[in-house]
Formats: sequence, C-alpha cells, structure tokens
Amino acid sequence: MSHVRIRKMMEDDQDFILDLSARFNEFEFMEWRDLRKMEESQLKIAKEAIASIGPDSEIFVAEDWEKNLLGYLHMTKNIDYFTGIEQGYISSIAVSKDGEGKGIAKKLMEKAEEWSKKKGYHQLTLNVFANNERAHTFYSKLNFENEIIKMVKEID
Repeated sequence: MSHVRIRKMMEDDQDFILDLSARFNEFEFMEWRDLRKMEESQLKIAKEAIASIGPDSEIFVAEDWEKNLLGYLHMTKNIDYFTGIEQGYISSIAVSKDGEGKGIAKKLMEKAEEWSKKKGYHQLTLNVFANNERAHTFYSKLNFENEIIKMVKEID
C-alpha cells in the first residue's frame, strides 16, 4: 500500500493504540494461560508504552491518506544481558483488521529498522509467542531468527 505514512504517535492516537492491544490475544495460548488476564496485561503494556515515551522509547502509527489509523509500533532500547550490547527492541507491533494484507506490518518493521539504525544499534529484537504462527512466518520472511526459546511444562 503506497498511500500509507508512518508518523510519531499523537495524543489523539492513544485510544486507537489501547483498543488495538486486544489483537495480541487473537491466537491460541497454552491452556494454562487465562485469556482475561492476558487481555488485561496487554492493555497494561500498551498504557505503559504510552506513558514511557522519551529518548529511548517511541510509538509510531500507520495511517492512510484519509487519516484512518491502521497499525502501531512501539520501539524501545534493549540491552543484551550476555553482551551488554544495546539493541533496538520491538516492544509491540499491531495492525488493525482494516490494515491486514496491505503491507502495513512491513512498513512498520521498516520503521523499526530505521529507528534502530538512527540510534546506532546494529541489532533489532522482538519477542513472539510460539503459537502465533502468523507472526513467526512474517518475521522469518524479514530474516529474523530464533535465538532463545522459553520452554514451559505444567506440573501439578
């Protein structure tokens, strides 16, 4: 979609971002995860992202020429625990149902790379749930690789 621009979040965008946080729950979680708690947590993460805007944390939104909001990206700095290297970190990226299949996520990912390079970072990281196959496929196509895998076993 060529008629999309990525811009910094404005105050009027906050409700859109908070509403869109629900999209992070649109895949099947492990049985032991409580969907209500996941929804509450995703909303809390979005609120914290908005509150944390500063030199090392920015939110960008994607909009079309009619100013319809189609997605958002929250970028922060991460410091690798093992090396101490500063990295760009994609804290959140979400696309609205209206924006699906229009290249919005790819444009937001390009913005993530641009932001990271501008900050002098040579690595871009993100976390994704194992069961979110659609996201895994998308990130793999953009040359992201698995590095650390969290494994969980339910015990009685």
